[in-house]
Amino acid sequence: MSWSEGRSRGICKRITFTKNEWEQVVKLQKRLTEGLPKYRRFSTYARDMLTKGAINITVVKPLTDPDPIAAAIGRVGVNVNQIAHWANQNERIEAEQVDEVKASLERVEGLLRKLFDDYLDVEKRDEQGK
Repeated sequence: MSWSEGRSRGICKRITFTKNEWEQVVKLQKRLTEGLPKYRRFSTYARDMLTKGAINITVVKPLTDPDPIAAAIGRVGVNVNQIAHWANQNERIEAEQVDEVKASLERVEGLLRKLFDDYLDVEKRDEQGK
């Protein structure tokens, strides 16, 4: 049985570097692929650089600004605390308060859904650009 049998990549090439060249390669790989799990293995990084001539990196920023999500979650927390305080004092909860919390949760869910959809769109584009 030969080495290449049963492999999806049956061609193996050996490449050598000087110490200085290798240090440059490692620095470039770290700079270009930091935080990208796809390029944890050097072979994946090297294969893409050699076949595509570059690595395209797309930075995903949540809705460009995470502040709307943080603010919405904060408002939900305040509403829940107010309802809990009111319920503890009066032993009952007003329907308006429950509706307000539900509406706040729906806003947070909408923002998170949009964030997740944006992330999936970027992932699809990255996969198609392979």
